[in-house]
Amino acid sequence: MIKNASGIIPYPTGMLRTIARLPLSLYRLGLGWLVGLSPFIVLTTRGRSSGQARHVVLEWRRHGRKYYVISAFGTRPHWYQNALAHPCVTIQSGRRALRARAVPVTDRDEKARAVYMFRKNSPIYEAVLTSISTAETIDFRTLAEMSHEFTVIRLEPEAGPPELPGITGLPPWVVPLALVGLLIGVRWLRPARSE
Repeated sequence: MIKNASGIIPYPTGMLRTIARLPLSLYRLGLGWLVGLSPFIVLTTRGRSSGQARHVVLEWRRHGRKYYVISAFGTRPHWYQNALAHPCVTIQSGRRALRARAVPVTDRDEKARAVYMFRKNSPIYEAVLTSISTAETIDFRTLAEMSHEFTVIRLEPEAGPPELPGITGLPPWVVPLALVGLLIGVRWLRPARSE
């Protein structure tokens, strides 16, 4: 858990981790386009120990060609440590995958702008950002002085195909076919009503 002066955000383990990883299951089922409709991306990093592709779903904001993500748990998450060790990553939104370079944001003003984009676009971020900092409230005035408390990564798209494979899902026709099969099976197994 992260404890600070303002609140507590539990590090996702157990059921929380399962819920947080649910969008990855949608990608694997071929329904990644559903996740792509919201401000979430799949970030694929190279595991710093295993060298294997590791996937995580993160909320993002975009400024020009750059994507920004915030770690609510500071430098603790594996995806953050992996991105530091191997900055060449893959960004996936829906069916689109891009090669990118992960760069920790250290400039105070750039960090404040990125955090402000999150706060501005979603009212829930007032509470979230307050919980991961020592600020009483988060607004444009307090962001500059509090920006050092946030862990922000800038994802810069690069030319060329992704070095790391994104999540591959089932072909798009599999899920509708399975649903039709399920409906037929339910209808066939349901006992006939006697009148």
